Amino acid sequence: MTPRGIDDGLVVARHRTAMVRHHLSQPMSLLVRTGVVRPGVSVFDYGCGQGDDLRGLIAAGVEASGWDPHFAPDAVIAPAEIVNLGFVLNVIEDERERSTALERAWTLAGRALVVSVMIAGAVPVDGLKPFRDGYLTSRGTFQKYYQQDELRKIVAHATGSEPVALAPGIFVAFRRPEDEQEFLLERRRGRRASTAAYASARPRASQSTAPVHERIQGPLEAIAAFALDRGRMPHADELPSEVHDRLAQERVGLSRAVATATDVIDEDAFHSAAASRREDLLVHQALNVLNRTRSASRPGASIVRDIRHHFGSQQQFAEQALEYLHALADPSRTAEAMVRSAGKGLGALDEDGRLVIDGDRVEQLEGVLRCYYGCAAFFVGELGQEYIARLDPVRRQVSLFRVEDRRSPFPIMTGSVTIDLKRQNVIMRDDRRVLARKADVYGLSARSRQRDEERKRRAAEGWADERVLIRL
Repeated sequence: MTPRGIDDGLVVARHRTAMVRHHLSQPMSLLVRTGVVRPGVSVFDYGCGQGDDLRGLIAAGVEASGWDPHFAPDAVIAPAEIVNLGFVLNVIEDERERSTALERAWTLAGRALVVSVMIAGAVPVDGLKPFRDGYLTSRGTFQKYYQQDELRKIVAHATGSEPVALAPGIFVAFRRPEDEQEFLLERRRGRRASTAAYASARPRASQSTAPVHERIQGPLEAIAAFALDRGRMPHADELPSEVHDRLAQERVGLSRAVATATDVIDEDAFHSAAASRREDLLVHQALNVLNRTRSASRPGASIVRDIRHHFGSQQQFAEQALEYLHALADPSRTAEAMVRSAGKGLGALDEDGRLVIDGDRVEQLEGVLRCYYGCAAFFVGELGQEYIARLDPVRRQVSLFRVEDRRSPFPIMTGSVTIDLKRQNVIMRDDRRVLARKADVYGLSARSRQRDEERKRRAAEGWADERVLIRL
């Protein structure tokens, strides 16, 4: 990738597309949120621009470096576990040079390559000058806007593996099926927060006769956190090295530490964690089958242990996962699940019987609905911002609406992504809509001030049908 391109005397100033950020870019933020990037994992930013992502990662303790043809041309181009090719391909006007950049970035990636581009329909192109397969901007830069499936095919061709959608215009390709399966399982679980937190080891008790649970408080918290996350006790290789170091220092065996942790973990919370993990695995496997995920046949060791602990055998696990798929094939069963969810305050049904729900609460839905939503996420990943989801099993569609100001009594939705599951098509629209019944969608109190605001607006605007949730 060179700093600029020349075509019949025309100079394309690629470096002008590099943005100044005071926070992580969308692809890097998604990697951090999903746990792909974290302290202990090396990152290389291929085309790092002015290096804002690198500074943020390094400040958080992540081993990160990068290279850019304009801002950091002398930096070393080095392999790393995770390589980020963020909004690079869309600013290169030469198609062969794009392919070279993508292939080179893949050779550097030890575990995964993340590719992000500008997506068609995300911004208006009126007034831009067509040039090659993209457009020239008034600042002398080039932009190519990709279709979602177009980007998927390009990344698949360059890497030889089926990439996973993180968000519209963002895909990740894993080298090892085990890493892809771990990532997919964690993402399909939603945004659940653990009920216990890891803590640094505390100073050793001054008295050797102190009770065991006081001397190994840190390891006990780590064991409890694992247990309340997976619904089972950990194996030795599933705990960080500092836990083993602390136990060795206190001369306490792992089996004794696990037994001690079992005595202090709340039994109801542990059973609840086990039930959640079972459903997480079922939804995950159902989506693996439905989406024909190639890495499904090679789950990581921890997932295999989860399956054996919670289901007894792979066969029993596979049979129960098929139940979720059968429910998806029957729109009436999906519709019944939506009615139950709306009755529990998880979203609301609109005038056409579609479930509209806050995107942050999708993970609280029944397994069959999480599967249905997961089919859409397979094509587009996440929006990376607040959104409203609308499930329509009759038309086999899922629509995601970007929310501009969630705190407003009537939030404006500035764009939408509709996934047609039947045709396997993604449609992006740049339109404005109004959330007319925020109280129902977000599950607000029946006596909330929000409902008074909605009644006043319905009267003022003449909105007759109270079932309508989203209005143009």
